[in-house]
Amino acid sequence: MQRIVEQVRKLIALSSSPDEHEARSAAHLACKLIRAHNLHVDAEPGVTRTVRARARATRGPYVRATSVRGWPSCAECGEGIAERDGCHDADGRPLHGDCVPANERP
Repeated sequence: MQRIVEQVRKLIALSSSPDEHEARSAAHLACKLIRAHNLHVDAEPGVTRTVRARARATRGPYVRATSVRGWPSCAECGEGIAERDGCHDADGRPLHGDCVPANERP
C-alpha cells in the first residue's frame, strides 16, 4: 500500500506540470489509483498532501445498474454518475463503477 501512496503523491505533484498533456495524464492516473485503492487525500494550503486509506461508505455485494436516471451522486465520492457507469451496493445506494473495489466489481 505504501508504494501506491508514494506513486499517488508523485502523480499529484506531476499534475501541476506546465505541460498540459502530462499534467492531465498524471491527474487522471492519480484519480484512478485513489478510487481503485480507496484512498483519501488531505490537502491544506502550504502543507504537503497526506494520502491515506479511508473507510468505505458502501458495502458489497455490488451489482451493475441498468439506469442511473434520477440518481443525485455517488455514495462513495459524491460526484455525478454517468449513464452506463452505475452500480448499486448491498443497501441499494448508487455509486460509480470505479468506486467499487477492484476485486468486487460485477
